[in-house]
Amino acid sequence: MRTSAPGIAIKSKNTRMGLSKSTQNKLFTTGYIAKGVVYSLIGIFALIGVIGSAGSGGSWGPKTVIDWIGSNPFGNILLFLIGLGLLAYCSWRWYTAVKDKENEGSDKEGVAKRIGYAVSGTAYGVLSVYAFKLALGSGGGGGEQSKQDIIAQILAKSWGPYVVGLIALIMAGVAIFQLYRALKDKHMEGIKGLQLSEEQRETFEKTGEVGLTARFVVYGIISYFLFRAALMDDPSQFKGIGESLAYIGDQAYGQVLLAIVGLGLLAYGLFMFIRAKYERV
Repeated sequence: MRTSAPGIAIKSKNTRMGLSKSTQNKLFTTGYIAKGVVYSLIGIFALIGVIGSAGSGGSWGPKTVIDWIGSNPFGNILLFLIGLGLLAYCSWRWYTAVKDKENEGSDKEGVAKRIGYAVSGTAYGVLSVYAFKLALGSGGGGGEQSKQDIIAQILAKSWGPYVVGLIALIMAGVAIFQLYRALKDKHMEGIKGLQLSEEQRETFEKTGEVGLTARFVVYGIISYFLFRAALMDDPSQFKGIGESLAYIGDQAYGQVLLAIVGLGLLAYGLFMFIRAKYERV
């Protein structure tokens, strides 16, 4: 009894100091819906590229998807909604990192994972700012080219290639982690205790596995070209998500491979919707 009581007290204190459960769940649900929209559209446009209707054969990255959302009727409203959703996801990932919601701990491995959550949140925060800027009519900037500019600025320093190489290593780690989650069913942990039918559970499991494997492929390609940029001291070697999809489409049997990866990214988007609907934090 003496060992459990302090733990309960600490937990209660942490709850008071942090966000309420209701607010946490709102951030989680809203954020994962927005992420699901982005990845579903990336997957859909990759598939459209396969049948020759997208024009550029799969060069659809997150920012290009945001551009497309803004080009539709009521585009500004849609941009604000997706911007708010992505900002919610950014906030949730940062909250997860700071409050250690995943119980990663404070050792080296735990700190690395928590930094990863914060970096992921920041990336989606930047995307939310891009959506807000488009909605306000100020323009978003150069899409994937802006990332190349950042890489170029880093490579201009004497220590630049080492930093870009480190980023490439981190991206490779992210890619491997996606595959690890798929193979070990780690993506199902958040919905393990829910009352789901066997058919639902199997569908959710396979959807997540396919989606995470597709992310492994895309992030693997991104890390490969980051390594090339570092080794060759050439920022033009960098490829984002959209350019990585285009690269897949340019290979032998590329259209088949692009269709498979596109379906995988669509599956990942659908799994984000599943998490938003069923998972609670």
